[in-house]
Amino acid sequence: MIKKGGILFRRCCAALLTITMLGMIPAGKAHAVNANGAIARGIDVSMHNGTINWGQVANAGIQFTFIKVGSTKSGVDPQFAANITGAQAAGLKTGIYLYSYATTPEQAAEEARLVLEWINPYTVNYPIVYDIEDKCHKNLSDQQMIDIINAFCIAIDEAGYYPMVYSYKNMFLGKLSIAGWDKWVAQYADSCEYNNNVCFWQYSSHGSVSGVSGRVDVNYQYKDYSSLIIPEGFVEHNGSVRFYRNWRMQKGWNEYNGTKYYLDGAGNLVRGWFTDASGNYYLTPADGSIARGQYQVDGADLYFTAEGVQTTGWVTIGEAKYFYDPANNGIMKREWYSDAQGMRYYFDPVDGHMATGWFSAADQTYYADGEGHIVTGICEIDGQPYYFDASGALVRGQALELNGTAYQTTAEGVLVETPAEPAAGEGAAVQ
Repeated sequence: MIKKGGILFRRCCAALLTITMLGMIPAGKAHAVNANGAIARGIDVSMHNGTINWGQVANAGIQFTFIKVGSTKSGVDPQFAANITGAQAAGLKTGIYLYSYATTPEQAAEEARLVLEWINPYTVNYPIVYDIEDKCHKNLSDQQMIDIINAFCIAIDEAGYYPMVYSYKNMFLGKLSIAGWDKWVAQYADSCEYNNNVCFWQYSSHGSVSGVSGRVDVNYQYKDYSSLIIPEGFVEHNGSVRFYRNWRMQKGWNEYNGTKYYLDGAGNLVRGWFTDASGNYYLTPADGSIARGQYQVDGADLYFTAEGVQTTGWVTIGEAKYFYDPANNGIMKREWYSDAQGMRYYFDPVDGHMATGWFSAADQTYYADGEGHIVTGICEIDGQPYYFDASGALVRGQALELNGTAYQTTAEGVLVETPAEPAAGEGAAVQ
């Protein structure tokens, strides 16, 4: 059974994790420390409270609970599974706590590992609390205590949960005075005389609550976690954004509302360019969702697959084809392009689609076949012969000699064979 209090804080970014004195980071303003300022009332329980009727607890107006998961000395609390499933079935917000015996950061990290292992099959939708109050902590220095707390809370935070520290008032006034995580403070009195970021106050160990046999620890809540720990969706956090699923902060790729997002190692939403083993992605500045299809980045037209991977080369959209030049960072090609085989193409200067059939460019007329290849030389189109010069431009109104034969092109560019003139002395027959 918890006998004294705790704290809660979310780190701002991964760089903070390397700061030895992380506990000195401010965790927020002071909260009310009497019953009048409370926003909810709850209990904390362990095997010592026996079997609990959680339906009756909820009906008694209890809104949250912290349940002992265990300790390194006793293992998993025998009532943990029944308590966490029963409390959540009754609709209570449910956090858990571990009673610490750690005297080094390494031991604290191992305690965090055990907690994560023990809670893995269950949903935790309130803070995970580090109960640090044992006699083994009495002779540790202030910095040793802070290092132990940070080791545990950072590991919990990195796993996607919301860490909090619990101890009694005098511990927070002394060894934990520079602790920077939100606090759950135990002081059995009419008011709590400690007022530095008190998020929960355990005001008695002799509470009476319907559904619990005998006395039970009772608590007041002062900090609202409803917008900080959510079942699913995005949460603003210290100037960044995090994503929750099943009440737990997520990392890496996450699909949500028909698109994808990427959360870095600290759980913060990534925007802009991102590259992993599967390719290059552009995560939109507006909300961090992947860019898909044709998308403009810094004035450049690019193309992304349905999975958000940037692609280069030929892309067909509907009946139109486009070319995203690999030699130019995948930017959409416009106007003229020649491939490695020497085939020439033309792309619309406005929307970039590949030209087929008749088209005009720079006051010249051209023709591209069904594959987009610009034709040259003599080409029959719709039953009429035309002649296109080496650049592919249609030749109009000119006399030509092609392969020893004389031709004339009309104003429309139709190629007409010119009749040979009679040789000298030849003429019409004399009657």
